[in-house]
Order: sequence, then structure tokens, then C-alpha cells
Amino acid sequence: MALTLSLAMGLSLVGCGKSEDEKTDATTVVESTEKTEASDTEASSGDATEETVSGGIVAPSTDGWDESKKIYAYSWDDDFQKKLNVVLTAYPEYSDYIEYINLGCASEESLEQIDLAFDSDKYPSLIPADVGSAKYWIEDDSKTANLYDLGFTMDMWDDNYNYSKDFATYNGELKAVTWQSTAGSVFYNREIANEVFGTDDPEDIQKLIGDWDSFFEAAETLKEAGYKIVNGPDEVYYAIINAHTEQWVNVAADGSETVKLDDSVATFLETAKKLYDGDYTNGGTMWNGDWAANMADDGNVFCYFACPWMIGVFQGNGATDGSWGACVGPQSYYWGGTYVSIGKDTPNPELAAFIAYELAFDPAIGVDITNVTGDAVVNKTANEMLASGSLSDDNNGLKFLGGQNPYETWAAAAEGIDQSASTYADKYYEDYIKKAMNGYNTGDYASVDDAIAFIYDQSNTELGIPAAE
Repeated sequence: MALTLSLAMGLSLVGCGKSEDEKTDATTVVESTEKTEASDTEASSGDATEETVSGGIVAPSTDGWDESKKIYAYSWDDDFQKKLNVVLTAYPEYSDYIEYINLGCASEESLEQIDLAFDSDKYPSLIPADVGSAKYWIEDDSKTANLYDLGFTMDMWDDNYNYSKDFATYNGELKAVTWQSTAGSVFYNREIANEVFGTDDPEDIQKLIGDWDSFFEAAETLKEAGYKIVNGPDEVYYAIINAHTEQWVNVAADGSETVKLDDSVATFLETAKKLYDGDYTNGGTMWNGDWAANMADDGNVFCYFACPWMIGVFQGNGATDGSWGACVGPQSYYWGGTYVSIGKDTPNPELAAFIAYELAFDPAIGVDITNVTGDAVVNKTANEMLASGSLSDDNNGLKFLGGQNPYETWAAAAEGIDQSASTYADKYYEDYIKKAMNGYNTGDYASVDDAIAFIYDQSNTELGIPAAE
């Protein structure tokens, strides 16, 4: 059943970072959690007066508010509600002025429904979208606000990872923010690590797979011991492709588009081919039966490229707490993430901006989001607090990793992320690239150049975007 759920959620799960084993009831505000001490920038949660919170967005007073000041948050599932509830636990005075609408669909399907809602009496004010869909709102000037006009400033990222600003900036305007760090890492099977390498210590494992040459040396050692380093050759896709720094799709002055793939595509194809030819994998694909089954403690796969929201996927497929560890791995990357835009004509821009600010920039809220939902956050101070011990005993990441505090690992991985090259079309190229990988591995394409030619052909045929000359 867990595998069926994972497969059914497939695309939206990959994008939204949703799969934590979260305890919060999606229909109610979460029980109050203690706000973390030792933060001079902690938000005041009493009566919201006109004061600046954390040196950022002003907490608006509710004096004189009526039903016309109510705002609506739309999302494809209940994940964003759980994060929103953390803020409303700290600021309950706003609970009557925010209504959450769960559309109950895939992330991409939500776009059309939210578009229609702009003409309804429940105007979308808070609009979360996963990375595969977020550019739809970020690149729309007619429906979503420039957050710089609502009080956000560039220096707010002095304490947040810059990649989140780069991704959400369009034509010099800030169109979204995120609370979520989906920094990639490597989850490794502790039992296999001890058997083959004589250690399951994260620092030792990092030294063994900390670059691609070392990674393949470890793959050979594991193969000789009867194990696979990953389940399938596509496992390294996000680690390589999501680290690319050159934008693929470019728009000319006349609006026409062309595509030019950077070297990351060839690197991925060659790396996947090396895994395939070396028999270092089970030959499976992500989200298939073997991929899920080998997350169980007795699987034959040493490691998975994964990020914080993947913990719930592991737990749902037989992994027991303490059986897996985490390290950064050979390359910094990201996988998934949710970005929140604000409707341009929201009836309460002060409240919408304050909620978005609290989600993304308040360290105390970031700590609570992590402890209540298990998610990782983009705020550096929050991660420093978490890495130094501000974790609750029932924090899901801490339990899953057998007491290993993963937040220092994820913070280190996040420092190397670059999302500046992302475009709306990247999600389509993922399908083309993986088809090219399969063809190259099996000999349908004799060379990397032939495989890349297929990608360009698919781009021109299916998207109408030709290769740049």
C-alpha cells in the first residue's frame, strides 16, 4: 500500500516535498508548540500590534477588520496547511482571517483551478506551488504581486539561502518565497555500511563518496560484496541536472524561444551509462517496485540520493528508525520545494505578506516548522539552532536517522545550491533526458551526441522550442 501511495503521488510528491510522516491533523490548527528561546529576533505572538517582527514585515493589527479582510490560501494538497498552521499557532489572532482551500489534486492540475478562483469571491491570496509549477505564477505579472512592493527587501536573504531568491526572481521582481530547503543529500544503509566499510559514521561515509571518483570506487567495493550502490542509473539525475547553472530555454526580444542544453546533460548521461555498464545498480527506475522495496532494512541498495521530505517515503516503504544515515554525498543539489506567491489584488496585502514573511524568514517559526512537521527550512539561523540541539525528542528526522542530527548536513548541502538557471520548461526536459538515458544505456543511441539529438528533437516536436543555432 505504501508503494502504491508513493507511485500515485509520483509527480506532485517529487515537486512538493510533502512526504514527511507528519503528525498534524490537516483539518485543525496544530497544538501549540513552545517557541524556541535564545532568539533575539523571535516574533511576538500576543496581540499583534504595529511592530516590526524579526526586523522584517510588520505584524498588522486586526483592529477594525471585518469579513472583507479575510484571505484565502489555495493548494493542491494539505502540506502547506500544516506549515501555515505553525504560524497560526504562534499568531492565533489571524486564524479567523485565513481560510485554507485544499483542491485535492496534482500540483499542475491546481493551476487551472486557482486561475478560475481569481474571478470568484474567494480570491487566492496565498498561492503555494511546487518547483515544477511555481514558475507559472512567478512569471505572471497579471496575477501575482512583486513582493518588493509589499515590504520584502533583498537584505532579508542575509540569513536565508540565496538560491531561494534567485529561483523566485523574474525580471528583477521577487514573485515568491519559500520556507523549505530541499537540499539534496545521500541516505545510506547503516548495516551495509558497517559490513562493507567497517563504519556507519556520516563523516567516514562522506569521505568514501564525497566526489564522483570516490563514489565509483565505493560502487566497485559494494559490487564485490554483493550490493548495489544505487537502485538504478537514473538515481543520480537530480544530483547532476539540478546543479546546472546555465539556463536552457532562452527568450528572444520578439518572444521566440530556443533551447541550448549545458554540459550537465552530457555529464548525467555519461554517469548513468557508467553505472549501467558497471552493473552497479539493480537496473530499476525511481518510483518503481525495486526502488521502494530496497528502502527496507534488508534491501541490497547501499544509498539513495534523497532530501528531507524523502524520510516519509522511506518510512512508508519499510525503513525502520535508525537503519539509515545521511551525508552530503558527491555534489550539492536540490530536489523539489514549494514556493508561495501572493495574489496581486489580495484584499489584505499586509496579512498575506506577514504570513509569507513568517514562513520564510522568522527563525523561531522555522524551528517550529521543523519540529512539528519534520521539514527542513531555508533560514540559516533556524538551521544553526537545530544543528546545535534545538530539536524536539520526537523530531521525525532525528528519529529516522537514529539520533543523527541531519540539519547540519542539510545546511551544508544547501550552501552549494544554485537555482538561478531554472525555467518553466525544465520539468518537460526531465522526461526527454531520462528517455535519452535509457536509449543510450541500451544501445539505441550509439553516443551521447545521438542521445542529446533526441532531446532536441523532442523539444522541437512537443514544445515547439528549437535548438539554438
